[in-house]
Amino acid sequence: MRGLTTTAVAAAMLGASGAASAAQNSDTCANGLHIIVARGTGERQGSGVTGLLADRIAGQVQGSKVAPLDYPASLTDPAYDVSVGDGVKAMQGALDRYTAACPDSKVVVMGYSQGAQVSMDAICGGAGGVFDSATPLAVNKVENNIVAIVLFGDPTHRANTTYDKGTSIRNGIFQRSNASVEVCAKYADRLVSYCDTGDTYCDAGKDKKVHGTYVQKYGDDSVKYIVAQYNAATENGGGTSTAAASGTATTATTAAPTGSGSAAVSGTTRAAASGLVVSGSLYLGVPLAVLAMFQAL
Repeated sequence: MRGLTTTAVAAAMLGASGAASAAQNSDTCANGLHIIVARGTGERQGSGVTGLLADRIAGQVQGSKVAPLDYPASLTDPAYDVSVGDGVKAMQGALDRYTAACPDSKVVVMGYSQGAQVSMDAICGGAGGVFDSATPLAVNKVENNIVAIVLFGDPTHRANTTYDKGTSIRNGIFQRSNASVEVCAKYADRLVSYCDTGDTYCDAGKDKKVHGTYVQKYGDDSVKYIVAQYNAATENGGGTSTAAASGTATTATTAAPTGSGSAAVSGTTRAAASGLVVSGSLYLGVPLAVLAMFQAL
């Protein structure tokens, strides 16, 4: 299977992963990890391709629960920025509710593509521009409960940060603001963000295939990293550890939204974006000039 892309693997396995995650639904606190997964744009409701890794982690950490984030994950209906805003509210609401009900529980946040941006905006505050309305998650919730944040293909990627992983040395199409990066950097002991050279979104590159390869390429590293983070946190009695991720190649309720997202982008930008095509977990034929318009707002 070395030569297959993530989406090819997902085609055979995603149904089983979604069923496994959906079967793990309950309001009780996790004895292991509570794993919140934010899917990418255009992926069907559930945990998406990243759920394959979440299910593997749940299999290694007894008593873990997988909670797919309930948000639009859309590009044009609603508009991308509104979808991100809804996702941020859903993520922060899910974390607030769960940590209040289960103050001693350990949480993992995982996100792919738009889901990666949602995760970063929810924890570190808005990325800037039209995405700048989100305020960072309370520090105590991150430090006391979240043991790992693992992201793939984040469009707000900033190269050469302390939490940056993968081969990319370029910023993403919605590069994150300095203020937000400073917040993220405080959590470098539990945050990793994978981006590879050529990725159309996190690297502003031209190779559309790269965006769909992260789960296959970095899946083993990510699972090992998260399990190590959990083990270190439970041994230390806290939410931090010094486990490092490589830069090379039994139930939870769905985390639900609590309100509407940010204001929509301008009519001109929305009209241009309506021509973008989404297929499965990959974006196809997206003109960077159109997406770059979001940055000017």
